[in-house]
Amino acid sequence: MIVRKIPRSPGCAIRRGFSLIEVVLALGLVSFALLAMTGLLSLGFTSSRESVEDTNLALASETALSVLRSHGFVSVSANADYEPGDAAPDFYFDASGSLAVDANGLPATAPDSETQYACTVTRFAPTLDQATTHLLYLRLEFTWPWAAPAAHRQHRVVMGSLVNDD
Repeated sequence: MIVRKIPRSPGCAIRRGFSLIEVVLALGLVSFALLAMTGLLSLGFTSSRESVEDTNLALASETALSVLRSHGFVSVSANADYEPGDAAPDFYFDASGSLAVDANGLPATAPDSETQYACTVTRFAPTLDQATTHLLYLRLEFTWPWAAPAAHRQHRVVMGSLVNDD
């Protein structure tokens, strides 16, 4: 096979580089990839925030139930006949899910500047007769962030039951 080299004219230079179309397509692909990664980053932050909230609410609900267990259900028994939302929250928690306490070490009765979560505890009667089961059925409604306007707060309900040995 014989290869012939075609001579170039003296005014013709070899073009090296990218055309405008190639540059525009490459920039379009890069911007699309960056936009997709930004969306994934936002989704990651949202997922992380929800995970922290779930962990804090689990800790707060366990704390509220243990306080109710240790105090003989006094605060729950006193509020047995009201509907959810009719009274002030029974417990307040800070951003890490720790119970807010007053100077005497008792659960705080009013929010302070550190309050992030509020918990209202109510009793409810399912179809079972509570007198025969010796169980207190509780509804813990958490509201957060406490400092936000009421329209922008989130709510989550945790149902629980405790043995009433009184």
